[in-house]
Amino acid sequence: MDNIRLRYHSLSISFIFLVPSGIVDLEEHNMKVETDLIKPSPYQPRLTFNVDELKQEIERDGLLNHLLVRKQGKFYELIDGERRLRAIRELGWKTAPVRVSRIKDEVVRRSVYKLNKIRENYTVEEEAKYFKKLTEDGMTPWEISKELKVDFHWVLAHLNVFKLPKYIQKAVWAKKVGISHIVAVENVIGRSIKEAKAIIKEIINRKLTVKETKKLANKQMEKVEKMRVKAAKEVLPKVAPKTVKLETARDFEKAAKALKKIAKKKRNDALTLKEKAAKEVEKEKRLEEKRRKEKERKRLEKLRIEEQAKQMAQTLKKKERRRIEEKVKKEMKKSIGEAQKEIRSLTQKIQKLQKEKASFVERKAFLLDALNFNCPHCRSPCVVYREGSRYLVKRSATVSVVPEKPAAPSKLATLHPTKSS
Repeated sequence: MDNIRLRYHSLSISFIFLVPSGIVDLEEHNMKVETDLIKPSPYQPRLTFNVDELKQEIERDGLLNHLLVRKQGKFYELIDGERRLRAIRELGWKTAPVRVSRIKDEVVRRSVYKLNKIRENYTVEEEAKYFKKLTEDGMTPWEISKELKVDFHWVLAHLNVFKLPKYIQKAVWAKKVGISHIVAVENVIGRSIKEAKAIIKEIINRKLTVKETKKLANKQMEKVEKMRVKAAKEVLPKVAPKTVKLETARDFEKAAKALKKIAKKKRNDALTLKEKAAKEVEKEKRLEEKRRKEKERKRLEKLRIEEQAKQMAQTLKKKERRRIEEKVKKEMKKSIGEAQKEIRSLTQKIQKLQKEKASFVERKAFLLDALNFNCPHCRSPCVVYREGSRYLVKRSATVSVVPEKPAAPSKLATLHPTKSS
């Protein structure tokens, strides 16, 4: 029992997650409201409610979570909590804790349907009468299937039940005929209620499966098609003399086109003014929906193109950036190579100059040593000088720039002094 209670508590809380963002008023608030001011939801598909077990739980634990409502004039319309409301009313509660929120009709309709189906699946009668109520409110079967996320043929089958006699409806509610059987004879119901009644009687009497029902419906369809072809051959000479012969596929296509044109005219002529007005409204509605879809398609296409152009621009930008980076790298590599080559050349020149400098310094020192010396003969500073092709030695009047070397003899010690010395 506690597990059941917890499950309903969780499902009630999860109602808010069934509602799209931005639909629920963020300023919702909790309060207590008189139970007489709370009206049941007009979108409630349930026809029966068993609250005996729930009453015991509420008596023992209290109401664990608030009822979800929305303000409608002087009253509050119930969105979630039908069983709890019925239970506390039977227990004699005069007030109930509620959470007041503002939610649009279409969201309430969709959310109430989904939430109740999660808790417990609907009976065929509940779902059929709910779909019927939505059509009475102006919704088409296609709109119902789209809004509630239900298969279109499933919705249409539930609505087709109401086209059949009461005894067949009761058989469907009692599950003697399944909704899948009604789906199988959908085309038959659209063509002739009389034929559909005959097939459904066969289903009840012979307890046919869905597969057998489809086979029977297809067999009946073939028979009807043959009768139609026969009737078309009889009426063609009157309405389309040029297509009297029905031999080739082209002949049949021409005849079908002619008959379709006549059928459309007869159908329009048979409509009342009210039906014609309703048809025009429906046509305008379809055109408006088509225009809306086309506008939405163009908007999405524009967004797609803009996004694609943006991606292409980013791709080209990346490619151009990579190209420039590669070019800069190549130029830098080339410049670095040329700089390294220039550096090597300069290094070689410097090394050569350094060698030449060293050689020059060495020769300079030798020449200085050779030109200025202390004569070992006269014990005076002397200098060697050139005169024509002869080298002469004379006593220097100035002090020698080469320091005296008493221990080592001069390299020019072997030179003999001339007469001038």
